Amino acid sequence: MRIQDFISSKPITRAGLFIGQHMPRRVGYGLARVVSKIIARRKPEIYRTVRANLRQIIGPEADEARLHEMTRQVFYHAGQTYYDFFHTVGQSPETIKNAVKISQTFLDMIRAKQAQGEGLLLLATHMSNFDLAGLAVGVQGFPIQMLSLADPQAGFHILNHLRAQGGFELTPITSKSLRAAIRRLKNGGLVVTGMDRPTRHDRELIEFFGRPAYLPVGPARLALMTGATVLMGSCYHDPDQGYILKVTGPIEMIRTGDRRQDILINTRRLAVTLEDLVRAHPEQWMMFHSVWPEETKL
Repeated sequence: MRIQDFISSKPITRAGLFIGQHMPRRVGYGLARVVSKIIARRKPEIYRTVRANLRQIIGPEADEARLHEMTRQVFYHAGQTYYDFFHTVGQSPETIKNAVKISQTFLDMIRAKQAQGEGLLLLATHMSNFDLAGLAVGVQGFPIQMLSLADPQAGFHILNHLRAQGGFELTPITSKSLRAAIRRLKNGGLVVTGMDRPTRHDRELIEFFGRPAYLPVGPARLALMTGATVLMGSCYHDPDQGYILKVTGPIEMIRTGDRRQDILINTRRLAVTLEDLVRAHPEQWMMFHSVWPEETKL
C-alpha cells in the first residue's frame, strides 16, 4: 500500500478525528512534527511528488537543503491543519466563524449578489486549512453547492461528511450535479469548486509557473456558461493572526466568440491568480498530486 493511500484510509482518518477531538493541541502538533520528519527522512513517493511541485514554484535554482525543508514543512503544516479542522468541526457556529478570519467585504458581496439574483462562483485552492475555511464560510448561513471529486479515496468520505456539516450541499462532480450548479448560478446562487486539482475527465495543459501543467478547465467553462461573478479563495496561516481567508476578484472572463479558446484563455487567466496565491505561501500548498507532467521526482 502506498503511504498516501494509508494516510487517506478510513482508519487513519478516524484516528485523526479522535486525536483532534480528544487531545490537546500540543499533542496533535507534536504528532504532526514527528510524522513530517519520518516522511522527510524516508522520502516516499508522496514526498517526491510534493518536492517536485515545489521545485516548479521556486525554480530549478532552488537550494537542495531549502527544498527539502520546505517539503517537510508542507507535511508538518498538513498535520496542523487536520488537527485544527478535526478539533473545530462539530463546535458551535460562532466558534467555527472565529477560527478563520474572513473579510466582511467578501460576506457583504455574497449577500449583495444574492439580493440582485447574480450567481457567484467561488474557486477554492488547496492552501493551508481550506477545509476549515470552507466550514467558516458555510456557517454564515448561505446556501452553497460544493462540487467535489467524483471518486475520492476511502477516508475522504469521512471528510466530506464533516465538510457537509458546514451547511454545504456537497455534490460529487457528475453530469447531474454540473447541471444543478449551472441552474444555481443562473438563478443567483453560490457554487464552490476547486481550481488547482485536475481530474482525469477535466484537465488541460495550461501554462502555470512558466511550464505546461494539468489544470481543470471546468471552472472557466462554468463561469462562461452562466455569467457568474468569479472569485478565488485561498486560506493561509499567519503566526500572529491564525488562519485567514484571502479572496481575490472579481476575475473578469474574456469572451471572443470562440468557445474552446475562451475556455483555455480564461483558465490561463485564472492560473495567473492561482500562481500569486501559491507563490505567497508555497509551503502551505496542500497539493499531494503531480500537477506538472514528466516531473523528475528525485
